[in-house]
Amino acid sequence: MIDPAIAFAMAEQAFQAANARPGPEAYFRIAGKVMALKFADAALATKLLPAFAHLEALEQTTADLTICCWNDFSNGVEMPEWTGEAGVHGLQYIDGPVRMAWEIEQRSLQAYDPNRRLALFYTPNVSELATWEQGAPFRQILHWWSAGLLGLQLVHGAAVGTEEGGVLLIGRSGAGKSTQALACVGSQLGYAADDYCLLELGPAPRVHSLYGSGKANEASIAMLPRLAEAFRASPIDQQGKSVIFIAEHAPEAMLRSFPLRAIVLPEIVSGSSCRAEVLSTGEALRAVAPSTLLQLPGDRAQSLARLSSLVRRLPCWRLYVGNNPRAAQPILEAIIASEATQESLSAMKPAS
Repeated sequence: MIDPAIAFAMAEQAFQAANARPGPEAYFRIAGKVMALKFADAALATKLLPAFAHLEALEQTTADLTICCWNDFSNGVEMPEWTGEAGVHGLQYIDGPVRMAWEIEQRSLQAYDPNRRLALFYTPNVSELATWEQGAPFRQILHWWSAGLLGLQLVHGAAVGTEEGGVLLIGRSGAGKSTQALACVGSQLGYAADDYCLLELGPAPRVHSLYGSGKANEASIAMLPRLAEAFRASPIDQQGKSVIFIAEHAPEAMLRSFPLRAIVLPEIVSGSSCRAEVLSTGEALRAVAPSTLLQLPGDRAQSLARLSSLVRRLPCWRLYVGNNPRAAQPILEAIIASEATQESLSAMKPAS
């Protein structure tokens, strides 16, 4: 066992040594907060910054969260080593005053000190950086940070809509939320997320975009003609899924934030038509909570309470999607529209 506070101090010293000649810095606004990213290595910045390119970039300013990023492959600074019991792949301290996740085999670190609003991100070799980390960087850190803020929650879900309002697409991995969100690129609906986003759970719930990435496998790419060429040319492969950054290929489609009008659970069905039916709050909670809680460990009781409150406050729908996800856009638009009622939407004819 190690003391997370001592481990954090040791890791911070390693960053300071690696950043003796300060590297790139970038500042972004997320949900009204300022995130500062400080890199000891320009190559690491090149890998991680594209995911945030769609967010509002700021000049150097006081930050609500600072993430210090470095690696030891190029600068020669050795990272402290922590080991666990035999068969243990990682050390996690996820509910204490200092949060830490250390992957022993990969020698990667994410850590967060809430009192200082300071986070550390370390990877040993930029060339071996996990592809999922390029598409959704600092996911664990952003979860810990947002959990400590009033009314914010990082959630496993996609999001599409307009400046006036949109929907959260939920479900387990493979349920079709990424494909449905990406199918909206180039339509009347804008794109905020395909897998993770930040929810503001105040009196008027809002979705805030975190990552401008999108991922799709070959089956999904075949249903996304607007983005197929970009996906097939992408050098980033995540376990059989290509990763692109929407801001590079369709910047007009990106949305940073919108009011949340409804929650939608996509379900893939055969055929080409689409239809929707009312989803109970219990089913909605079972669709969004397990994947969020399992993929984002720490603060689970609080996260469950926040998600439970959300699904009770908003209309929830099950969206049956065939092999043409673009056909579901009129249904999503009707769900988002304030004049759409559950009765009228349930009676909608399947889109062709």
